[in-house]
Amino acid sequence: MKHRPATALALAAAATLALGTTAFAAAPADRHLPRVATVWAAAWNGAAPAALGSLFTPGGTYTDQAIGVTFKGRQEIAGWKARTDSLIDDVHVTVRAAHRAGRHITVEAVYAGHIKGAPRPFAVPLATLLEVEGPRIVSDQDFYSLTAVLAQSGLPADWTPPAP
Repeated sequence: MKHRPATALALAAAATLALGTTAFAAAPADRHLPRVATVWAAAWNGAAPAALGSLFTPGGTYTDQAIGVTFKGRQEIAGWKARTDSLIDDVHVTVRAAHRAGRHITVEAVYAGHIKGAPRPFAVPLATLLEVEGPRIVSDQDFYSLTAVLAQSGLPADWTPPAP
């Protein structure tokens, strides 16, 4: 049976939907990633918030598009990582692919963890846009579905984290 490219794409999309977003959690067997993407993921997966902050230029910015917050500078970015760690057990990213074009790196990943007090863990697709200057990150923009995080976690759509 001969499939047209559009048909093959539709079949792949249907299979992805049938498997759910947690199917993305397995790491690819063969990958070549830009070093910045590797150390960025390691910092998110590590227990030292300052490690994430240290990857940025002194005036670097981190924006979580799902929540609508931006942090500027190494200390604020490290603080965001510390806050995330205090709210989400086993928070981690699994990089699926990363592509570099000059100063820009696009990272395809899975963002996962277990919000403290939630009935279930979550694992959702994540797209990250990094702008780099040498080995340092100038800006990081993370895109994922907060709605999917809350739904998978078993939390209501209007849930908000407790105040720090």
